[in-house]
Amino acid sequence: MKIDCNYDKIRIMHDLLRLKWFINKHAIEDAKKAGHEECEAFYQELANDLDRKITKLKDLIKKDSLE
Repeated sequence: MKIDCNYDKIRIMHDLLRLKWFINKHAIEDAKKAGHEECEAFYQELANDLDRKITKLKDLIKKDSLE
């Protein structure tokens, strides 16, 4: 059902945004404080990956709203 698909995209985007916020607010800083450079780099890479997926979901949501 199309309506369920739209809800799912918005729900997933919301959850990804929450995860990205946590990574930026806590995980990266905690890794810096602990001196864990590999963890810090991983968290930054993960945040960048999430940005790309969030942008893609936004584009899909916009596309569906125009139909």
